[in-house]
Amino acid sequence: MNELRLIKRIRRSGDRAAADRLVRLYYDEIYRFIRKQVPDDEIALDLTQEVFISVLRSIGHYDARGGASFRTWLYRIASNKLIDWYRSRSYRNRSLTMTLDELEPIDDTDFTRLLENNEFVEEVFAFVGGLPPDTQKIFRLHLFGGYTFREIAEMVDLAESSVKSRYYRLIHKLGKEFEDHE
Repeated sequence: MNELRLIKRIRRSGDRAAADRLVRLYYDEIYRFIRKQVPDDEIALDLTQEVFISVLRSIGHYDARGGASFRTWLYRIASNKLIDWYRSRSYRNRSLTMTLDELEPIDDTDFTRLLENNEFVEEVFAFVGGLPPDTQKIFRLHLFGGYTFREIAEMVDLAESSVKSRYYRLIHKLGKEFEDHE
């Protein structure tokens, strides 16, 4: 059964079996996306659960005819939950102990080599967490979600050139902010 049928069944009658099937279709994928961006499994599980609770609560607002696929809509919600978490008091009060091993490889650039330093990871995440949500979303979707600029443009409803521009501006800001970091 495809996702649109499941969504219709959930909307029409609150079908729990359809909701369960819809969640199972995307749960592992969304968990991996979130896990790449948070310091431990417990937080990733909590955020993934929050994503699907939000999805099921707001499924009536999803419009398949509006252009965005369900998957795109789902990633938008997941990105927003991550941004909210990084803005939250629980993140700010938490001592991050992330290591490079907990991050999946991103790229072979000098920037990635700097991620080996735990303090640097914390500083970068704090810096990115202080940026406007739309910029954070682009950064997270590209770097951790592996999405192309074209795919991100569709997700955030911007021109591809705007997405690229914001991403590279952020990378430039990160370079300037951390240029003295060794």
